[in-house]
Amino acid sequence: MKRLSRLALAATAVALAIPMSGCAALLSAQQTHEYQYNGGDGAWTTIDDVDVRGLLLIANNNDEAQFFYSVTNNSPEPAQVEISVGSADESFQVAAGETVVQNPENENSRSTEPLVVTDYDGIVGSQVDVDVTVNGTSEVVKTQVLNGALPYYEELEPESTVPEETPSAEATTEDAHAEESAEAGH
Repeated sequence: MKRLSRLALAATAVALAIPMSGCAALLSAQQTHEYQYNGGDGAWTTIDDVDVRGLLLIANNNDEAQFFYSVTNNSPEPAQVEISVGSADESFQVAAGETVVQNPENENSRSTEPLVVTDYDGIVGSQVDVDVTVNGTSEVVKTQVLNGALPYYEELEPESTVPEETPSAEATTEDAHAEESAEAGH
C-alpha cells in the first residue's frame, strides 16, 4: 500500500507540473493584457473622465461633410467641451452624468439640423485632425472622412450647399457662335 501511495503522489505531482510548466505560455502578458474595445463607427478619446465617441465626417462630392459625435461626462462635475474641425467650432457644457449627441437622426441630438463642415483639409478615405478640448485639456484626434459608398452612410452625406453651375445666357450664346464658326470652317 505504501508503494501505491507513493505512485499516486508521484502521478499527482507530474499531473500538476505539466500544466504549470508547458501551458503557462498560454497565459502570456499579451493575452491577459486589459484591452478596451470601443465598438461603433468613428474615432474616440477620453479626457478627464469625459468620453468623446463617434467622431466621424461623412462627405459629399463638393468637399462638404456632415460631422457626428457624442460626448458623455462620467465625472461628478460639469465639463466644458470644445470640438473643432474645419469650419465647425462647437462649444458646449455637458452636465455630470449626461450625454450630448450631434446626429440629427438621434432623438437626443443637440440639433435637429446636420452639422455641415467645410475646409476640413481631407478627402474621402483620409483622416483629418479634430481638436477636442475638455476643461482646458486639449487633444488632437485623427478622424475618418467617409462618404455614402456604404449603404448605411448613403443618406448621411450632406445635401450640397454649393450651387450647381448653370451656364449663363452669355456663355451659351458664345458657345453657339463658336460651334457655328467651326461648322462654317472659320
